[in-house]
Amino acid sequence: MEIGGIDFGAFEAFLKERKKEVKSPEDFAQALNEFVQWVNSQQKEAKEVREAVLRGEDVPLHRMVIEFEKAGLALNLLIEVRNRLLEGYQELLRMQV
Repeated sequence: MEIGGIDFGAFEAFLKERKKEVKSPEDFAQALNEFVQWVNSQQKEAKEVREAVLRGEDVPLHRMVIEFEKAGLALNLLIEVRNRLLEGYQELLRMQV
């Protein structure tokens, strides 16, 4: 059984959701910054749900699990994007001029 890599469709969907196309390095940097902020907001939402559960509020179990999974997947996607960018940068450094 072959395990495929992470599909960057989620990042592309993130860009389409904001109706933006990456046309220049500044656009890419801005899109990446917005993506990091989105991941941060997912983490904050999961933290808020966790704190609500710890305070004893009536939070449905499925909501808590969904928020934790969304935050985890967003973080994993961010890590993979970072790894791919780092690999690309390292490949550029290995190129001979």
